[in-house]
Amino acid sequence: MLLILLAWLTAFAPHDFHRVKDREQRPGVRGSFADAMPFAVHLKHPVWPQVPLVLLILGLLLERRQRQRAQRLNRAVLGALPGAVALLDSGGVVLRTHPLPAHGDGPGGLPVRQLLSPGRPFLEVFQEAARAGPPEMDGAVALLRDVLTKRVREGVTEWQGPAAGTWFEMRAHRLELPEGGTFVSMVDVSARRRAELEARQARDERAHLQRVATVGELGVSIAHELNQPLAAILNNARTAQRLLARPPVDLRLLAEILQDIVSDDQRAGEIIRHMRALLRREEARHLHHDLNALVRGVMRLVEPDARLRGADLVLCLAESILHVHGDGVQLQQVVLNLTLNALDAVVPRPVGGRQVWVTTRRVGAAVELVLEDSGVGMSEEALRHLFEPFFTTKSHGMGMGLAISRSILEVHQGRLQAESREGGGCRLRCTLPWVDGPSGDGAP
Repeated sequence: MLLILLAWLTAFAPHDFHRVKDREQRPGVRGSFADAMPFAVHLKHPVWPQVPLVLLILGLLLERRQRQRAQRLNRAVLGALPGAVALLDSGGVVLRTHPLPAHGDGPGGLPVRQLLSPGRPFLEVFQEAARAGPPEMDGAVALLRDVLTKRVREGVTEWQGPAAGTWFEMRAHRLELPEGGTFVSMVDVSARRRAELEARQARDERAHLQRVATVGELGVSIAHELNQPLAAILNNARTAQRLLARPPVDLRLLAEILQDIVSDDQRAGEIIRHMRALLRREEARHLHHDLNALVRGVMRLVEPDARLRGADLVLCLAESILHVHGDGVQLQQVVLNLTLNALDAVVPRPVGGRQVWVTTRRVGAAVELVLEDSGVGMSEEALRHLFEPFFTTKSHGMGMGLAISRSILEVHQGRLQAESREGGGCRLRCTLPWVDGPSGDGAP
């Protein structure tokens, strides 16, 4: 309608007004232009001088309409965001919030209205909440202060809420304005945290079941390995009995026999301890470990099985300590899975040609564990699907070992890759971040 009015007004020009005849000052006037159709108008004052005012009004109306549309769009975008958002000035004072603060407890146990109401000093109130809240809230205060002082542009942090099982996430983003300011969003992420916890528990459960199945496959070799120290203990005990029955007693020989009994007992206990570590089900504990110590612990468990298969295990471990951070049992499970897969791969080879090489080394900021076998190798198609669940090239097994190993390494910020080996066989390369610091308890 405004555009039509503008077009109607601009149809008049000053030099055309004299052509409109005023007949006896009657309000109805009949006028025409040379190239226009006759029409009736009501003119009491000249129209052309009012056009700039009409254009100004029209521009203001259009600007207001665009501003209202932009405001509706902003409200729709803010309303679609999860949680609550707030706009702070350079001093950390709340200028605007969306949605309006509701009743209830917020982060640190403070009421939400006290934290997000316009005009409130958000930074000061948040610092007060952090004093009574968990230690993680100190990181949120530091992030907010760094963004307000323009040390960082943006950041995100999470902390545990006052109620059990509640978690909050805060994102802060610096506004690129001359007067400064910060955009802050706070979201209750308890549901996501619970989902992550359930997923982690399910992953740990799958890993535990796979460990139990793997140790079960080693049952024959473990029983054979335990039988040797137990038989030695029995023979030494009977020898000691015979020595005691025939005086005079050779105390030196008796002491040597007793020391052999202690050594064999420790050997059997070490095997049992490693088995229990792999079989027990408990929450993951991430500590510092020496990768070489973890590998040696697995090799002591696997060596009897390798001998029964007629395979040679060749260890090429780094001389220096390779520090890694993670759960020792899960990392040993990865080493066990990769070693057993390599031993399975060399079985088709004739005796004397069944070799498995286990190598550890540091490569820059990473630590590598490489297992190579002299088996028949795999096709390119098999290599592409090797880490998929339930994929296997063996006649036995469920095809879960490598898939679980990769998932464990991903949790530890590591990688697992497979490639063909020159001269036949396969090479599995496991990479973990190297960490600086003393090792923990080594092999569990």
